[in-house]
Amino acid sequence: MKLLASDFDNTLWFQDHMKKEDIEAIQDFQKQGHLFGICTGRSLSGILRPSKPFGVNYDFYILLSGGLVLNKEHQPLFESQIPIALVKEIYEFTHQQNISLVCHDTTYHLNTQFDDYAFDHEIHSFDEFPYDYVQSFSFHYQENKMNLAKEMTQKIKNKFGKHIEAYQNNQHIDLAMKGCSKGHGTKIIQDYFHLSNDDVYGIGDNYNDLPMLDAIEHSYTFDYAPDDVKKHAQKIVSQLSECIFDMIK
Repeated sequence: MKLLASDFDNTLWFQDHMKKEDIEAIQDFQKQGHLFGICTGRSLSGILRPSKPFGVNYDFYILLSGGLVLNKEHQPLFESQIPIALVKEIYEFTHQQNISLVCHDTTYHLNTQFDDYAFDHEIHSFDEFPYDYVQSFSFHYQENKMNLAKEMTQKIKNKFGKHIEAYQNNQHIDLAMKGCSKGHGTKIIQDYFHLSNDDVYGIGDNYNDLPMLDAIEHSYTFDYAPDDVKKHAQKIVSQLSECIFDMIK
């Protein structure tokens, strides 16, 4: 039995659709007794809602950049908590950059100025946030400000690296509790299914996937990935279905 941990955005999901070839490859892969799951910065609802029309089912979920790991039945195998006081401190450090807070599969958006966000909840201050911790949070820059996102990611690491993990994801910065990563989440899933290192595969397209690509023996990325990401992958493919065909050939 083999296991494939897949990134979601720009790997399986492309703005508003999944590719037919990828869906068919995933379903055939699972019918052969193998395991397919998601390894993403998104929340559970952020995966289930877009996936439902395409009929894709997942055998596990590594969510919130490793801050939450669930089995097929959505039962938690691992979950983290970041004190809201630390979130506020980092928020002020970024000069109140647009921020999303995730807790108990609900996303709260504060100071978000972009029209293309499908809000779960929009809040106007931290006083409206109902918990004293988050499971993850993210900062959002405009699409043409990826360099700013990269610079701020490093600044956050330099100042708060003892307490937090920061991962650049294009123009976004995803933050998780110290020690949480897509690589750590993949290890939890590997142990859960009692698999050897040789049976675990992973694929992703961006900088936040590097912990996963570095943590496993069989790593894939895409020909459209940044060059720095390609250096961390063993194989480069054009789409997800090509990765699956390579795994089972």
